[in-house]
Amino acid sequence: MRRTGLLLIPVFFLLPFAAGVEGYDFPIKDSALSFSGVIDFSTGEIMTGMYMAMKGNGSYAINYPATIDHAWFGEPLARLNLDFRPDEKIKVSIGFESTILLTTFPADLKTSISSNGMTSVLPQYMDWRLHQAQGIFSLIDDEATTLTLALGLMPYKYNPDVRNLGEFLFRSGTYPFFLVNDFNFPLARISGLRLNYTRESGSIKFTFDQFVRVERNFPPLNDLSLTSIAGVNLMKILDVGAGVDLARFVAWDRRLTTPTLARYVTSPGDTGRYTFKGTKLMARATLDPFGTVRGDGESVIGEIMGENGGKIYGEIAIIGLENYPVSHEMLGMDSVNRWGYTKIAERMPWAAGFTIPVWKLLDVCAFELERYPAPYPNDYFQAFYNHGLPIPAWLQNYRNDTTGYGSGVYSIKRWYWSLYMKKRIAGHLSMIGQISRDHMRWDVNLGNESNYASEEIMPKPGQWAWRAGLVFEF
Repeated sequence: MRRTGLLLIPVFFLLPFAAGVEGYDFPIKDSALSFSGVIDFSTGEIMTGMYMAMKGNGSYAINYPATIDHAWFGEPLARLNLDFRPDEKIKVSIGFESTILLTTFPADLKTSISSNGMTSVLPQYMDWRLHQAQGIFSLIDDEATTLTLALGLMPYKYNPDVRNLGEFLFRSGTYPFFLVNDFNFPLARISGLRLNYTRESGSIKFTFDQFVRVERNFPPLNDLSLTSIAGVNLMKILDVGAGVDLARFVAWDRRLTTPTLARYVTSPGDTGRYTFKGTKLMARATLDPFGTVRGDGESVIGEIMGENGGKIYGEIAIIGLENYPVSHEMLGMDSVNRWGYTKIAERMPWAAGFTIPVWKLLDVCAFELERYPAPYPNDYFQAFYNHGLPIPAWLQNYRNDTTGYGSGVYSIKRWYWSLYMKKRIAGHLSMIGQISRDHMRWDVNLGNESNYASEEIMPKPGQWAWRAGLVFEF
């Protein structure tokens, strides 16, 4: 696999970079069999950030948070989609994706006792995954109304204007509350069943999606969730939507979804348990004052604004309606939740964006701002790596009050921002760039359970990164 990755690297340098969200709308084509895809190469640099992992098996821990300065990374990626129409009412979409992670951890920290004998390495890692595998069945299809049923693994995006920050409903953990995002991939892959209803009447368009989801992204896996999302577009000027997610409505294994170790004490002899289960709410809106003249080929304003300029959009969510108390009970240390889940306001992220009109210089120029309200780390260590506990990450024996979570990093107001740019330069070829402080994480560990990076790289104000690449879409 490593040799294959080396052979592919020149291809990614020569055949350029990745599709924006346009690559995830799969229109039914005239032919029974059709192909589409993306070849991309991106690179970037963490100008300043933090590294929250430990090295070795605990005996050789690094001082952390360790500062990252000017750390380069790169992610060549290829995606191939196959669409097949066995008849006019059935469509099958299958897609594969491969990524080469040219850099992962900072070079001076890439050592571990068990994985490579304390030798510093620059591992090349190739990741193959299923991008989508879904069958789409057309139940109703006339001039005004469509009703479709999709089953399988499907890319899904409910906030059409988000380029980086937002899409909270599916890119978050409930308890503990955390957010994730990926460069140039502002959407989620959902496993399960989707029923989509669309109705157009004059200048009004209504959409409704009902999901029965099988959890495949965040442990504990295989829990069932029920999600409903509705949206209304009025005259191409105002687009509003809302959603509710009954996350882990049915637990596959109750011992994992509501683990015994994750106990809290409300009074002597009165205990309860934290759980991964919860209810999420989302509301979004986009105001497009130039929607009626955009792309008409006649208006000067329409020309200046282009296809995307001048939009104002935003999203707010509640990630977990149920409150739970603080717990200082020491049940093996890892079960302590010193913050608790006591305020809904601490689980209400919001994001706002504006697409800057730059005439024909860029196709997209979007600035986004996000408020992350939690008083604890945006870290999924407890849920992913430890005992599978639905509590915030806190490891006193790894991170102490001087260098770790007690340093005040998380008690201040935490703002995130992103400037995303895209320009089609020739035919199927585009350039993409981004400057941001977002929720990026290092991509892969070294095969040692103690060598992980589950917290975002840029938790402190003033920390930021840039990324750039070329995209070839076909």
